[in-house]
Amino acid sequence: MLYFIIAILTFTSYFIFVPELLKYYWPEQIESKYWFQILSMQTIHIVVYILVNGSYGIIYYLNHPFFEQFKVEKKPWPWHQNKQEWIKLRNETFKNFSINLIVGILLAMAFGITGVKYRFDRQSLPDLWEMIPQFLFCILIEDIGFYWSHRLLHIPALYKYHKQHHQYTVTISISAEYSTALEYLLSNLLPFIIGPRLLNERLHMMTMLIWIGIRVYKTLSAHSGYVFPWEIFQYIPFLAFAEFHSYHHSHNDGNYGSFFVFWDYLFGTSNNYYQNKLKDNYGILNIYNPLKSKMK
Repeated sequence: MLYFIIAILTFTSYFIFVPELLKYYWPEQIESKYWFQILSMQTIHIVVYILVNGSYGIIYYLNHPFFEQFKVEKKPWPWHQNKQEWIKLRNETFKNFSINLIVGILLAMAFGITGVKYRFDRQSLPDLWEMIPQFLFCILIEDIGFYWSHRLLHIPALYKYHKQHHQYTVTISISAEYSTALEYLLSNLLPFIIGPRLLNERLHMMTMLIWIGIRVYKTLSAHSGYVFPWEIFQYIPFLAFAEFHSYHHSHNDGNYGSFFVFWDYLFGTSNNYYQNKLKDNYGILNIYNPLKSKMK
């Protein structure tokens, strides 16, 4: 119960304090909406990336039994398997992150050329009641786009563009954005940006920045290799949490969704995961298993 309360408090605090912080520092007048949207989006991305990965990095370094009890995989962490190979992969991961940042900037510039449709004015800064349904809309659109683009990348003809991401069979937080530029564009950026582009002027730029924080934190958490009871994700029904995605990496099989599990369940791409859960062969969570319901 204590962990659940902590999860609720940390989750709600993000939607209370971050909007208030952005409102406080939001400029009275924005000279160039084009450059403001490009620079602010990349800044939020980098800040969340550093803070969240830094937090997980401390936990990995401590290697304390208290944290390790929440580790999903029984296999050792990459740095315990082969230190030299790990250093090489780590350096390549950070180099890759820099390259993909450039891809993100170029995409933002391309969309900016077509016209920046979001609201930027201080007078119409959104409240939570405006933002929450827009977040839900963006999450649903992103999840559909990610599921299908991710699943397509697993067909033999396209897997060569996705294989790099699966160098991490045991996921850690920095592995989340380790991908080829083509995969990053088609499977990470485009599903993420479609929702906001559909909302256009109904979306304030502040909402867009908070949406970036949500998406980056969710993917870093899903790749962390831990299922901490003080994180909200395993308490939200039908949400794809770290254990769900860790199975995808360790078995290279199914579980294609980013936010939700129901696309995988609907199309049968999570059946092997649930079968392993049924046999107690995988994971640490006692979750609702739809296969148990079928057996009754």
